[in-house]
Amino acid sequence: MRLACALALALTVSAARAEEPIPLRYDLSVDVPVTAATFAFWGGTELLKDRLAPAQCRFCGTNALDAGARDLLLASNVNVPRRASDVLAFAVFPAGVAAHQLLAARAAGDVGAGGRDLLFIAEAAGIAGSLNQIVKFAVGRQRPFVHYGNGTSPDRVPESDDNLSFYSGHTSLTFSLAAAAGTVSTLRGYRSAPWVWGVGMTLATAVGYLRIAGDKHYLTDVLTGAVVGGGIGVAVPLWLHGREDRPPQPGASARSAQVVPLPLGVLVLF
Repeated sequence: MRLACALALALTVSAARAEEPIPLRYDLSVDVPVTAATFAFWGGTELLKDRLAPAQCRFCGTNALDAGARDLLLASNVNVPRRASDVLAFAVFPAGVAAHQLLAARAAGDVGAGGRDLLFIAEAAGIAGSLNQIVKFAVGRQRPFVHYGNGTSPDRVPESDDNLSFYSGHTSLTFSLAAAAGTVSTLRGYRSAPWVWGVGMTLATAVGYLRIAGDKHYLTDVLTGAVVGGGIGVAVPLWLHGREDRPPQPGASARSAQVVPLPLGVLVLF
């Protein structure tokens, strides 16, 4: 958790060197209702989970890949990674993304851009979350801890969440946030964009690992969540909020190359 907080702090502090944000396309009459509707659907399906979730698993078995990954990554105390994944996905991650976008826009002299950035990111997260709910209820995959009887007593009463393993909602959420924040920051031209990608993907990957270590998901659940969530996180800002067309400024010179450090390497920006 200390590492996660340190990475989130590094992401936030890096926003201080942002340049003037590049204007992006948006339509509040569309973006606000879409975001509100997807979060309402997401929240509503959670509240109605007892009625919507399959009482019996439709996909009850596993496979060699998932079983092998579980044997390798399963924690001795599953409650620790479960709690850690909840804190990362629903507290540290959203707070870090929000802090970065607001500080980056403020440092660039356009506070309003930060608020719009958060709307764009929330829009992607809401779409990713809603799709995840639909797939979970339709597939009805049994969670690994239920399949293997890990930490369950013989007289345990089945719960509505037992058959909602595919695919990982925590992983989909964090990858959608990381990808959307990275895409928006890149489109805006923030110098901190490489750090958003690096730190965001690192934390999102950590969440995926914790879901397997906590015996809540199989590897394929996590990989699917990463691909779908990350894909939506990139596609929504690019499709709906690309850069506004604007003529080049008279006398503007080409930007020089910059080498920006990343957690696992460097990125050269021009």
